[in-house]
Amino acid sequence: MVKVSPNDAADSLQTSSSKPPSEETTETTAVHPAQRHYIISPDGRFMFCWMTALTAAVLYNLWTCIAREAFPELTAGVEPLWFAADALADLIYITDIGVQLRTGYLERGLVVYDLRRLAVRYVRSRSFILDVVCLLPLDLIQLHVGHHPLLRAPRFIKTYRLYRFVYMVETRAIFPNIWRVVNLSHVLFLGCHWFAAFYFLISKAGGFHGDWGYPSPVGDNAGVAKKYLRSLHWSTLTLTTIGDLPPPETNWE
Repeated sequence: MVKVSPNDAADSLQTSSSKPPSEETTETTAVHPAQRHYIISPDGRFMFCWMTALTAAVLYNLWTCIAREAFPELTAGVEPLWFAADALADLIYITDIGVQLRTGYLERGLVVYDLRRLAVRYVRSRSFILDVVCLLPLDLIQLHVGHHPLLRAPRFIKTYRLYRFVYMVETRAIFPNIWRVVNLSHVLFLGCHWFAAFYFLISKAGGFHGDWGYPSPVGDNAGVAKKYLRSLHWSTLTLTTIGDLPPPETNWE
């Protein structure tokens, strides 16, 4: 039988109590080094490349859905190409959920590598809800109601991820002010694009009557390029408050 003196017991207790809490926490939450290869740095090169691809998919939906809704001629004869492009954009959206499940974050100045904690944090966040809602397959309703690409409108919710991409580019740009000008110009052009489509849709709903709306699409006014450019001209004059436009005549106008 081994006897332990009171002095030895006190020294052992003092040694165990003097151990820093951070070391205890590190030991209890230690992660296998192999798991770190599956964690994505939120500011790394891979994340920047991925956000570039995701931004391209979001902008594809923002620019093409409203254009195809207003000008069906854009899809005539090339429906399989548009279907493939839509499917690719949806695939990028779905993959982004997996990327966010493995994106690391800082907690008390340390990067969290625990896959379970990363997944729980993402699933409980508002981003997960937005990512699920934006993937609602409302575009399948087109199988019953006909061609209406604007049913993909839930995809626009993914726009919230663009703020992260804009910030990442701005922090990497040599001349960030130029990037801000480019970003603002793009927003203005996108607004003109949407207003042009709405202008043509309103004119179409009104039967192309009156001086305010688009003229009857016959002859020179029947081409899709003429339709879009003339509608874009109207929206540009309206948004820039230049004016010199016929007054509206109906409630829709």
